[in-house]
Amino acid sequence: MLLLFISDVTSNIQMVTYSSLAVVVCYIIITLLISYLVNFRYNKGDDFATGGQQFGWFTAGVSILATYISAMTFIGMPGWVYNSGMEAMSVHLNYPIVIFFTVTFFVPVFYKLKLTSIYEYLELRFGIYARTINSLVFLVVQCISAGVILYAVALILVQVIPISISEAIIYISLFTALYTCIGGISTVIWTDMLQSIVLVIGSVAIFCILLIDINSKEFLSPNNLTIINTSFDLGVDTTLWAGVVAVSFLHLSVYGTNQLIIQRTLATKNVEHAQKSMLLCGYSAFFIYLFFSVLGVLLSIYYQNQHFDNSNEVILDFVFNHTNPIVIGLVISALAAAAMSTLDSTYNSMATVATFDIYKRFVCKNGSQRHYDSVARKMSLVAAAAVVVPALLAISNESVLKTIASLTSIFVGIRLGSFVLGLFFHKANEKGVIVGSILSIVAVFMARYADISWPWFAPIGTLVFLFFGVLTSRFYGCNSIEQQHFIKNQTALVSKPKASHYGLFVFGAMTIVACLFIPDWLFAVLS
Repeated sequence: MLLLFISDVTSNIQMVTYSSLAVVVCYIIITLLISYLVNFRYNKGDDFATGGQQFGWFTAGVSILATYISAMTFIGMPGWVYNSGMEAMSVHLNYPIVIFFTVTFFVPVFYKLKLTSIYEYLELRFGIYARTINSLVFLVVQCISAGVILYAVALILVQVIPISISEAIIYISLFTALYTCIGGISTVIWTDMLQSIVLVIGSVAIFCILLIDINSKEFLSPNNLTIINTSFDLGVDTTLWAGVVAVSFLHLSVYGTNQLIIQRTLATKNVEHAQKSMLLCGYSAFFIYLFFSVLGVLLSIYYQNQHFDNSNEVILDFVFNHTNPIVIGLVISALAAAAMSTLDSTYNSMATVATFDIYKRFVCKNGSQRHYDSVARKMSLVAAAAVVVPALLAISNESVLKTIASLTSIFVGIRLGSFVLGLFFHKANEKGVIVGSILSIVAVFMARYADISWPWFAPIGTLVFLFFGVLTSRFYGCNSIEQQHFIKNQTALVSKPKASHYGLFVFGAMTIVACLFIPDWLFAVLS
């Protein structure tokens, strides 16, 4: 169990020499320096939420990737593959489909409306109740997901410092909140760039050491390399259909209707840059997850499928017991960087939603922009404190990547359904949103008790939401004159797909076909 793993801290500390600590200290200093420079050079009235819309597509795109991939992929994906084999890759084959709909329908609408919080759209389309429901759901979901991520990076800290995992959770949250509060979204995006570089270097270092150290002839099972599982069993969470169909709903809610991700696109120079930042994710996510999946395969070969009580500890055990001090320091920084790239984004987006969707709407409606910016900075500290509780409850033997996906899938029906209802069903109204939200949650919990695997919670919740949302709107409630005018004009906000957008479908099909041959290729290379 985890307590037994933590009991080995004393021996692990001996491996973490001054060289390791020097790497970590350099990373911390550079992070705080970036926060300081950004605060004084780019600080504007609306800097906290949108950064003055100064960013290009590549910078914002890397920030998006760093935010969503984070430590949950660094630790969770190799651990998931270690336990379940390469079939775990199926969950990540849907990004081209998801990004196509995101850049066509969601990003241009939110950007052209000049929103600070995307939930402002729901008030314009439906009313205050729809906006508030989704804002609160967002805050709850981000508390849960950030808690799991915070737990993941705390696993790292207890390997090098003789403190409890609870203390590690608190210290990490405080440090991340500090630089987020100082610089807002500008700091978040620029530090994400640094964190991405450190993450890549650390990952490649582990990969190279594994390739040098393993003796694949001793143990290599072809069964662990199979990616495509065409079974129609709804109780299995790694089938092709679960990944391409079911998880598409989950990821569309993440990339299309989530303030955490969309806020980066709102900080870009124009709508074209916003779309390109998303396209970077659509074309690169497959290779990133494939890399971490192969890392899981190499770990299974190295350990010859040795049992671990907690699959999240596989990569950590290798780093701290089978590498050198420089790599340990580099990987500590990389893992911390990966987690903090999501944590800082979470604190910033939660603060934005809490300020503009709750505080500004219900507490202080006529304050100055400077006042709201000040409140948002304070709210980021509140957000950091809020995620500590779910982090303490997140300790689990499951892959952190699987845990976070299964928990957030419960609320996808509300998050995705509300925006789809607003964009595509012109007669839908606020009563439909309220009824759909309630019955969506009921349907998901019924699915849980029916032993249906977590990827299907998202489509079940979304389809139930849309069905009852449309049905309720037909018989009850209506849209105001202003809302009808907004509905009529919103069609013009949607962008016409370009060749690079349609290319996502071709790329997606190619990745699925490639997954049929990758197992044989890997077996040949590693044997």
